[in-house]
Amino acid sequence: MNYTIIIIALVATLVIFSTDCAYATNHTSSIFSDAQRYSDSNTYKNANFSFSIQPPLNWIVLNNLPPNISNQAVVIFSNNDKSQLATFGIYHRFIAPNVMAAIGSHSDNDVLATIAQEMTAGNNNDSQTIVYNGLVDRYNDGVRVSISSATRYAADNSTSLSENIIYFLNSGNQYTLDLTSNSTTIDKNSQLFEDSASTFLASQSNAVPEFPVALVMLIIGMFSAIFVFRTKDLAGIIGNR
Repeated sequence: MNYTIIIIALVATLVIFSTDCAYATNHTSSIFSDAQRYSDSNTYKNANFSFSIQPPLNWIVLNNLPPNISNQAVVIFSNNDKSQLATFGIYHRFIAPNVMAAIGSHSDNDVLATIAQEMTAGNNNDSQTIVYNGLVDRYNDGVRVSISSATRYAADNSTSLSENIIYFLNSGNQYTLDLTSNSTTIDKNSQLFEDSASTFLASQSNAVPEFPVALVMLIIGMFSAIFVFRTKDLAGIIGNR
């Protein structure tokens, strides 16, 4: 039996199911309105990327990580527990106005499906990632996406669970907060992660730099592909009734 095909089919099914079950809230306030009260008490501040946060209590910053491990993270916090290691990374990249326009003009389900497609693009025989739920919140200065996933590794048959909170800001900045934990301690670490993320505060004053057209076209193309596939699936369902 070809287990790879079964796993890929399961991934596709769960992605479609989870994005169909997504729901969203439209806010008239700033994406950081609740975090403003932590502006003076946040203990980690990064002037280069214009953000601050309160990391979970007693979690430490991992320094001098090789690039293949840090994956270009701005910072990675760790619970410093070698037996049940959990990490919390923060990533940054610039996005073009075209990306924000695409997010604004597409449904929440399509936004989640696009992100899920990106997260599962590297699936292979060594590891398989499944995205199993997501939430989109739209604010007057950006969009906040929360999404959860699980990755199984063939080498040792282990599974890691991840939670991501992604900030797409109108200023042209994207910040991703990424928790990775094992299944035994995910409930505890998830709560610590969400409490910490509620203190995350980023400046909106950065100018948007020149952005590669190719990447913009890739993202827009992904949205278009999802729209086509969803239309075909809907047509097939209607045709079979």
